[in-house]
Order: sequence, then C-alpha cells, then structure tokens
Amino acid sequence: MAPKRKSDVLEPSLVDCPDSTLERAFKKPRASDATDSSSSSSSKALSSTPRSWKDVKLEGEDEDGVPVYDDCGEVRRKIRLLQKTPGWKVTQWLREIGGINNNSYGRFMREKGKTDGASNGTYYAAYVYFEKVRIFEGKNKTATRKNNESSLPNGFPLENRRHVWVFTGR
Repeated sequence: MAPKRKSDVLEPSLVDCPDSTLERAFKKPRASDATDSSSSSSSKALSSTPRSWKDVKLEGEDEDGVPVYDDCGEVRRKIRLLQKTPGWKVTQWLREIGGINNNSYGRFMREKGKTDGASNGTYYAAYVYFEKVRIFEGKNKTATRKNNESSLPNGFPLENRRHVWVFTGR
C-alpha cells in the first residue's frame, strides 16, 4: 500500500515565487473610452432585432403554448428538407429545439398522415422551431398556413385522432 501524502505537499510555497508573478495574476479590467451617451438610436433598434431564431418570441410561448397551424405531415416534410442541408446533424438539432429524445424523433418520423404523431413532443418543438425560423428570416405565411388559421383558430389539436367512437344502439 502506498504511503499517505502529507498535507503540506499540496500547499504552494510562496518562497520560490517572486512578487512580480503574483501581481501579474490579478489584472485590472480595462476602462472603456466610450460613454453611455454616445450610443445612437440606430444601435438601439439593431439590438431589439433578434440575432438568431432562438431570440424570436412567439405569442403564447410563455403561457399556454403556441397554437400549431401546420399538420404533422407538413412538419415532417420540413424536417426532411432540413436533413438535406449539408453539415446538419439530427442530434444537435434535437438538442437545440428542446432536448427531444432521439427515439421520440424516430417514432414521429415513421408516422404517416396529417394527424399521426400529433401527441409526440417532436411535433410541437419542431413546429415552434420552424415558426421562429420563418419569422427570423422574414418569410411570409404560406397559403395552406393561412387557410389553417382561418379554419382552426386554436390550431391543430396536439393529440392523435386514431380512436373512433362507435355507438351501436337505439
């Protein structure tokens, strides 16, 4: 068994270090020559514009949630187009849009149809991502999107519509 270390071995010895090296370790912050009053109104306007899609805030994002106006098939189509982008990685993207599990993403992408996969978390997170990117890039809403907004003012339901109630009786 190896011998135990002495506690004084871990303490630095100040005898070996000259005073000048200790002074260099603590630098003073630089004083800025610019004053606060020198900022113009145009720079303030630029600071209010988002720098990335993550800075875009959607209506209702913090409260109940954003109403979803694209169906699952449309979101899957947009994801497949995104996959063709050079250098795009699925795992990195899933981390950015909200830490979505890769298995959840795979189940969502395997679904077929307009409402299949609506209860999956990937659907909502991907929709919010694409909506933020659309606003960030300044693109207009598509005709299908406008039609969905008028026919479904609260957005698509975030649940699968597979179950059917059958009433057999009088």
